[in-house]
Amino acid sequence: MTDPNPNYADACPRCLAGPVRPGSGIAARGSLTAAYRCPTCRHAWTCTWTLQPGRVLPPQPQIGEAA
Repeated sequence: MTDPNPNYADACPRCLAGPVRPGSGIAARGSLTAAYRCPTCRHAWTCTWTLQPGRVLPPQPQIGEAA
């Protein structure tokens, strides 16, 4: 079976644009907290997922680096 969401993509809760791939994420204890920014309305949000084998994890956030 093909994974219907291989990148932990989500839809924007404000404007419903999607799918939006996470820009970063932190995996711990079998879950992923992913951070998103909508390319349409620029709304930012997070979503927590149960880790799924074979899915692509987003990069870890670069804390302390200049944007």
